[in-house]
Amino acid sequence: MDDGVMQALESVGAALSILLMGVCAVRLLARFAGVLRGREAAGGVTHAHAPLRALGAAVAVGLVSRLALYLLAYAMYRMLGVGSDGLLASLEPLWTHWDVRHYLGIAAQGYTAVGDERLRLVFFPLYPMLIRLLAPLTGGNLFAAGTVISLMCAALASALVYDLSYMHFGGDSARLSVAYFLLSPLSVFLCCVYTESLFICLTLLAVCLLRRGHRWGAVACGALSAFTRMPGVIVAGLLLIDCLGRLPRQRAKARALLICGAQMLLVFGGLFAYWLINWQVTGDPFMYMVYQKENWFQQPGTFWNSTANTVHYFLTGVGESDWLWTWGFQLLCMLGIYLLMAFGTAAIPFDLAAYSFVYVCVVLAPTWLLSGARYLYALCALPMLLSRLRAGRTGHALMLTVSAVLLVVWTFGYTLAVQVL
Repeated sequence: MDDGVMQALESVGAALSILLMGVCAVRLLARFAGVLRGREAAGGVTHAHAPLRALGAAVAVGLVSRLALYLLAYAMYRMLGVGSDGLLASLEPLWTHWDVRHYLGIAAQGYTAVGDERLRLVFFPLYPMLIRLLAPLTGGNLFAAGTVISLMCAALASALVYDLSYMHFGGDSARLSVAYFLLSPLSVFLCCVYTESLFICLTLLAVCLLRRGHRWGAVACGALSAFTRMPGVIVAGLLLIDCLGRLPRQRAKARALLICGAQMLLVFGGLFAYWLINWQVTGDPFMYMVYQKENWFQQPGTFWNSTANTVHYFLTGVGESDWLWTWGFQLLCMLGIYLLMAFGTAAIPFDLAAYSFVYVCVVLAPTWLLSGARYLYALCALPMLLSRLRAGRTGHALMLTVSAVLLVVWTFGYTLAVQVL
């Protein structure tokens, strides 16, 4: 393809992303003015809490759906003649790829400043710490411990997705949200020894606790979320929005702002603790950024540059083994999330809409973005956003069917073809 045409298409992609996110930003600013004036509740209007029976059903569905993926992967493993091991013996080789090895290595050996293992420092510590803590209960098997953590967090996250959607929109939307959460092709990572389950669970727990007025509980979950993955610090923004939304009805405004500032700082404490680990291991609190730049070609950037880069790699990578699974799917997910930001966030509470905007800007900012689709899946408000689309029953049924088919493909890709990132 001609270089001029290539650059033009990259510019179109970047401009479209800026335009759609700009539409979202303008709408959010208008809503924010309404929040400050007391015309709109920062966290929306909440209704009765979800019934315990429904929450239990969501937990069961979340757990059973993950177990079904293990069985699906094993069935493909046997039918394709890849191996002849039993179900339990096949789990670890089938589901241990890419970042899994890093998390298990950290759980086993901790961080180091020497050798190739020094690169593990770019992975945040809470998840491997929990694996190490649970390992004695699994006979020292770190993979089993990580799998149990991911499964339990996925099941709890399913209930929290249901609870959050139910308190705003009722049972139909709650069930639809859980369906989108569990049938997404990227939900395959809820089965893996990856941080997706833990991160989503902690973030949703922070949101739900904040909805119920338990700010300090939300602070604790936010700090743990930030100790799991860097975007966890965005929970601090939810605390600020909640505080500002209450100011029109409060007298001691200065005191409320001071308390809110302290709570936000505590959420960032999860990130600060990670910086401390960097300093203890290497003498540089930001060494992880050096490793990311040198070995993953990542440094802070912008979502529009990442969009342009994705367009470039999509157009130039045709024929490569990972072309469709990585750049093609990432580009599709980027377009989808930009459209949702521009036209879908008006249907959800302001604080979650603002959180989603900041989250998308942050996770799509790295200069060489390869796992953008997976990062977007971890957006806690995404299932609710999808459930509020005015697609009708037929439209939602079609989208969920396509998602379920792609989930089967992604399960094959991760466990057997090893092409899905």
